[in-house]
Amino acid sequence: MKYACILIALCFAPYSFAGTPDTPKSAAFTANEVTLEMIAKIKVGDTTGSQIKELLGTPWRTNNYGDCNVVDYQETWEYLGHDANGRFKISIEFDEAGIARIVAKTPARGPIVVLAAAPKPSTQHQH
Repeated sequence: MKYACILIALCFAPYSFAGTPDTPKSAAFTANEVTLEMIAKIKVGDTTGSQIKELLGTPWRTNNYGDCNVVDYQETWEYLGHDANGRFKISIEFDEAGIARIVAKTPARGPIVVLAAAPKPSTQHQH
């Protein structure tokens, strides 16, 4: 468990240096913005990218870090939303099989919150 927490912290370390999410100040919120109720329907370790697109629509932005380290998660999708506390960005990280493994919320002010995380499936058979 300690290893998983460290892994999650390292995955989101680049985001922690920003005071606000990397959203354009002029970005107008549309009917496409996500809500936390929509995000709660994602089952990390089970939900696929196509299921997330069906649920949330096209991401605001995508990144692929697979070139840097094949051990890390391969792709990240970002969505915009807002709640009573203001704007936020939702980041969803996928493994190489296209399964959501980490879902995090980056508010305009305050720390990043990991909403859900699941470890990669083990490739070793355990007894």
